[in-house]
Amino acid sequence: MPRTNRIVLYVDIDGERVPLYLNRLQKAMNKVGKRIVANARKVLKRQNKVVSGNLSRSLFYSIEGSKDTIELSFEGSVPYWDFVEQGVQGAAPNTPPPKNPKGKLPYSNRAPDSPYKFGSGREQETTGTLRGGIDRWVIQKPFGAIRDDKGRFIPRKSMVSALSRNIYTYGIAPSNFYTIAIDQGFKKGQLIMAKAIGLDVAEFVEENMDGIYNIEITL
Repeated sequence: MPRTNRIVLYVDIDGERVPLYLNRLQKAMNKVGKRIVANARKVLKRQNKVVSGNLSRSLFYSIEGSKDTIELSFEGSVPYWDFVEQGVQGAAPNTPPPKNPKGKLPYSNRAPDSPYKFGSGREQETTGTLRGGIDRWVIQKPFGAIRDDKGRFIPRKSMVSALSRNIYTYGIAPSNFYTIAIDQGFKKGQLIMAKAIGLDVAEFVEENMDGIYNIEITL
């Protein structure tokens, strides 16, 4: 689901809600949107989650506006982007994990607050391709040689099977790459948006000088 931020700005004149035209604010939010997408890509890179680059390249924002409302939404064009953002709960997260073998196969943490869960049907777009996706990830990720407890090399097929089983059971930890970028982006973009709102309000007042205005801003 898209990450959506809504700004509502209107003027109350004698109990009647009169909309503002938020032209400057929309332009300012375009700048903020571009920065947030760029920062989200940086967060993914810092978290070492850029392998093929498909997810990073798929990120985009969109703006929908009316006379008094602007919605700035963030999402990705690949179907699994929100699974990376919010994580996926495991099908059996309370199952005691096996002893971590020599070579330290990476295990995923649970995502107890995620709306997605393996085995629930909400992740149908990826369950059928989980093993295939892990296989491609293992090929692209420079793990190097991994050995078992007896010092034998672990074949790629066995490693993929172990990783897939672990991820399906325990889930995928949320990365919150968009959440982090949005929080930072709006903090840094407050001044830009405040100036734009001021100009939009000033323009409205100039064009409607004969009213009494109670301005309410809802973020």
